[in-house]
Amino acid sequence: MKLFKLIFSRAIVVALAIILQVALFFTVLYMFNSYFVWFQVISVIISLVVFLYIINKKESPEFKIPWLVIIFTVPYFGVIIYIMFARPKIRRKTKVLIKEVSEKTEHYSNCSADREKTDAVLGKYAGVARYIENSSHISARVNSRVTYYKSGEEFFAALIADLEKAEKFIFMEYFIIESGKMWDTVHEILCRKAAGGVEVRLLYDDMGCLGKVGRNYYKKLRGEGINCWKFNPLLPIVSGIYNNRDHRKIAVIDGNTAFTGGINLADEYINEIEKFGHWKDTAVKIEGPAAEHFCSMFLQLFDVTTGNISDYDKYLGLPQECFDDGGAVCVMGDGPNPHYPEKVGENTFLNLINSAEKYVYITTPYLIVDYNIETALRNAALRGVDVKIITPHIPDKKIVFGMTRSNYTYLMSAGVKIYEYTPGFIHAKTMIVDGEAAFVGTVNFDYRSLVHHYECGAVMFRTPCISDIKSDFDDTVSLSERVTPENFRMSKFAAFINSILSIFSPMF
Repeated sequence: MKLFKLIFSRAIVVALAIILQVALFFTVLYMFNSYFVWFQVISVIISLVVFLYIINKKESPEFKIPWLVIIFTVPYFGVIIYIMFARPKIRRKTKVLIKEVSEKTEHYSNCSADREKTDAVLGKYAGVARYIENSSHISARVNSRVTYYKSGEEFFAALIADLEKAEKFIFMEYFIIESGKMWDTVHEILCRKAAGGVEVRLLYDDMGCLGKVGRNYYKKLRGEGINCWKFNPLLPIVSGIYNNRDHRKIAVIDGNTAFTGGINLADEYINEIEKFGHWKDTAVKIEGPAAEHFCSMFLQLFDVTTGNISDYDKYLGLPQECFDDGGAVCVMGDGPNPHYPEKVGENTFLNLINSAEKYVYITTPYLIVDYNIETALRNAALRGVDVKIITPHIPDKKIVFGMTRSNYTYLMSAGVKIYEYTPGFIHAKTMIVDGEAAFVGTVNFDYRSLVHHYECGAVMFRTPCISDIKSDFDDTVSLSERVTPENFRMSKFAAFINSILSIFSPMF
């Protein structure tokens, strides 16, 4: 019975349909190439044009190399693969809608009137915040309060308490939701609040929830009064657009409270069930003016998904409670073109690493980065900065784990200290710089997060909670095993396989 369900599951059916389409397409292409000389000539010309286009594209070499390898290896088919997967088509109507919602929400996020006060707080980090403002049109805010949660269990308790306080609206955007203690508890509150007149919206990623909820689960939630949509529905059609997933984790309550971090709404995140040992994760709650930016970010993607523009005055620009906790918060959004023309996540990380004078401490479940970040980490260590990175000891994906470990030796050779979290799997995405700046959000140190996915996070400058993040990092290091050149081993065969995989990692 289980085998029958697996064979006819939605994931298998979609995968088989896509494979059939690709096989049929390349069979026809092969026949044309074999029997028509003129087709071969045209194919060579097109391959040359695509080659020149890739070479001259304003993109890092890591993203050019795998496509050039494919085009040279399979000249005729490589071009088709590139057209189908490297340049996913977005409808003109969607592009217009993206531009419209961005322009309409931008003025709510523009806080240039507070620039002098904010810059005084930011000090030497003003440039880091200015980059985020210029690339994703979100200004740094003062008078906000940030609370740090060092585990999924702490976050879950806080989220439930604040959801119960909702009076006007609840907006939630998550990569994964799955039935169990965590989601069932949240679900019950959302249904009850919706029945009581609170507006409830939910956006979940279709691929992220594949096999976790039914294909029409969003319809069930709509019947319960929750305005629910699937992001980028997975269809049995060949397209590179499915590579762009909504990896964000956002909860906004009445516009003045927002949560983000690495924690999805499923039981492994609160250690209610165990999949890969103890699950270590983190989150933050933001109250005050900066919370509104998460509301704006949610509305932008929700409206593009639904095709309907919200009444932004109803949710943005509302009076906010101000806090005298000190520091500044800059909300960061990231994603593929045309939503985000710049690589906001990667460049923010680079700006933070390059600003470090004493230390850079990072936690990430995956460590598969490009030359720019790898060089920045090595340079920081070589100039005397204490660079520490914590990754999992128990992997959730063995291939990705192998690719992560393949980067250890080069980083360690410059003095970067690597630790593996021995109790299990660390899913937290955090960075601390000199005890003055920190990041907590959804962005992993891998190509999926830095290039393909929609992501978000909070960059904090001189906020009191940074000391809590630092203390948690120190505690996590004490539970981790230091990886050194002496105790690190990787077979030559594994190194060879990872060297091949690393060529194509930017594509997926």
